[in-house]
Amino acid sequence: MINVFTEWDPLKEVVVGNIGQWTDIHPDFSFRLYYQDNLKNVFLEKSIKLQQRVIHQRQDDLDQMALTLEGQGIKVYRPEPLERLMPFETPVFKEWPSPCHNPRDQFLILGDEIIETSCQWRKRYFENDLLRPVLLKQFQEGAHWVASPRPLMNEKSFDLIHLKTHGELPEGWQEDESALEIMFDGAQCLKFGKDIVMNVRTKNHQLGFEWLKRHLKGRFRLHQVDLTDNHLDGMIMPLAPGKLLINSGSMPQKLDLLPDFLKKWDIIETPDVSPEKKQKGTVSLASQHININVLPLSPKKTLIFDDVDGLSNKLYDLLDHHGIEPVPIRMRHCRLFDGGVHCASLCLNREGELEDYS
Repeated sequence: MINVFTEWDPLKEVVVGNIGQWTDIHPDFSFRLYYQDNLKNVFLEKSIKLQQRVIHQRQDDLDQMALTLEGQGIKVYRPEPLERLMPFETPVFKEWPSPCHNPRDQFLILGDEIIETSCQWRKRYFENDLLRPVLLKQFQEGAHWVASPRPLMNEKSFDLIHLKTHGELPEGWQEDESALEIMFDGAQCLKFGKDIVMNVRTKNHQLGFEWLKRHLKGRFRLHQVDLTDNHLDGMIMPLAPGKLLINSGSMPQKLDLLPDFLKKWDIIETPDVSPEKKQKGTVSLASQHININVLPLSPKKTLIFDDVDGLSNKLYDLLDHHGIEPVPIRMRHCRLFDGGVHCASLCLNREGELEDYS
């Protein structure tokens, strides 16, 4: 049963990601635009080889996450694992598929509605199909199911503001705003009852904001912010009414950019993260402050994870101090796979009705 109005109401049903067979990330045009400053130029000219050991560890951690949630009395669904590594081709581009290991990214569950959002990375074009059996079951049980327009994703489709900023535009390139398409991820949005906060950085995001605003007209208030490149759950996470966890790296300087109703909430900064000692050739696609990407199970309980040794202990103590019971699990390689436990899940059913928290 689909029913979600907040990020913190008691969780009853959830999707936990799956990896299956995956060996390489092939950096392309959309990959460069998607990851922006988190991507080093050295990785643009070759594929990122994913060691099978790392894949197996991530899969094992996702499986353990599912078992932990089931142990909390929560019903868990899983996407189909990616089993066939076959290239696909659209009229515009060729790519290799990706697994549905971060299902939060491309779906927005709001009230009793499933909203498929318009992918921003070409390789994820058919990723949602791996979750289709779960969504079809929810539809048959009464959920509404819609999708934002699927983009063609040619080079004219994208806002190149990041490349403009860094002087990396292709020679002779000229922007054609009439060709820009709706592109945004579900993970750019966080739910606060009647209020939805959405991170908007590019003109593609702006089109997505306008589409979503019109779609939700009369039902929800949509607030636009510009706090990060893409996903909002790497910057802020509501834990309970009036309690907002923030990324201690850059958010303290951006609090004035929050919607007015959130400026009244108690601010909890994540523990400082020591710079990682990276081995030569390793890749990090997410911020070192990935520890903010937690999954509230109720207003008094939150799933946290250990990506760097000792990290969960610091966050454990912090949340406990604020009256929130931490449930710790292990989740390795979160920066490589660009997601903690919030990204790796998709909430389908939480107790509670639509309320106004502003």
